[in-house]
Amino acid sequence: MHTDLFLNHFDLVPANSAQRLENVFRLRHQVYCDELGFEPQTASQLEHDEYDKNSIHCLLLHKASQAYVGCIRLILADGNDPAAPFPFERACGESLHWSFDNSAGTGREQYGEISRLAIIANFRGRRTETNIADGRSETSYAGNEDRRHLFPSISIGLYLAMTAMVLDQGLKGVFAMMEPRLARQLRRFGILFEQVGEPVEHRGTRAPFCISSASVGNDLRPEWLALLGNIQNRLTEHHAQKLEDALV
Repeated sequence: MHTDLFLNHFDLVPANSAQRLENVFRLRHQVYCDELGFEPQTASQLEHDEYDKNSIHCLLLHKASQAYVGCIRLILADGNDPAAPFPFERACGESLHWSFDNSAGTGREQYGEISRLAIIANFRGRRTETNIADGRSETSYAGNEDRRHLFPSISIGLYLAMTAMVLDQGLKGVFAMMEPRLARQLRRFGILFEQVGEPVEHRGTRAPFCISSASVGNDLRPEWLALLGNIQNRLTEHHAQKLEDALV
């Protein structure tokens, strides 16, 4: 099963310390600046932006090498400015088919946005498709290990880490900018993102999608639901360990 492969090879670690956050920003610079050229390179070799201060971050740890090979973040609404738009709102403009409405219980504070999903080149995609940050390809290689069967575990694992964080925050749903064909691929696993706007040019053709928290329990395939439960437990253990270390 993909879930067993994922658990054998990877762990998900909350970036809940200054050192881990630096690891996130350094990995993002490697992928978004050095490998893909989506963002300008910086002298610090760290990639971060204005949304990071309102975000929860997670790292993907490759157990065999003890190296971080991926990351993802959940952007939360700005508590100091509830009217501040999410990145997807700015990218889509008038092509968006969604509006936040506090009176209808759909204010921004009830939602988040998945952003900056990044997987280093050796762990994403076919060798001919390494210019895609989220590693959506159906075969995956890394170093001398044959990981053809690990996809879609790597990307799905990161999406499920975000799902765990969305549920932990009590959010109604989460948005993401992605290629329409990635959304179709995710549907095969019971991750039912719904398109909420027209495709726009955003590092290629991307469209805004939303998934409700209720959809996760109702639609996620059993093996991935089991992996989600495992990921929730692992993230809870990491948080508990950090608290214990702080009390020592």
